[in-house]
Amino acid sequence: MVFGISLFILLYSNQSKVALLKFTGYKIINNISDTGKAFLIILITDIFLGYHSESGWQTLLEIIVEHYGLEVDQSAITIFISLVPVIIDACVKLWLFKFLPRLSPKVANIFREMKRH
Repeated sequence: MVFGISLFILLYSNQSKVALLKFTGYKIINNISDTGKAFLIILITDIFLGYHSESGWQTLLEIIVEHYGLEVDQSAITIFISLVPVIIDACVKLWLFKFLPRLSPKVANIFREMKRH
């Protein structure tokens, strides 16, 4: 909670630097080809949301919990892993198929072609 409040204060007090960072990110993303954008989206979602990532999520959560000196509760981690990646996956799919075509029609066409095969 302290981290979240601190992050909000830092972002709010440095709006010009945040705007510069966003501009730089947009410039980098716009210089990537549409096929490259589609590849990056697929790569990132497969790393964090793919079927093979359960042990990765479990390891990451155990490291975080142990870092803060808390006891690792396997049932809580299992519930987290069964809910959070699925919710994130649903949000990413909603963004891909509803909002992405407005932003980049070519990338949306690539995903439609992949969906057919």
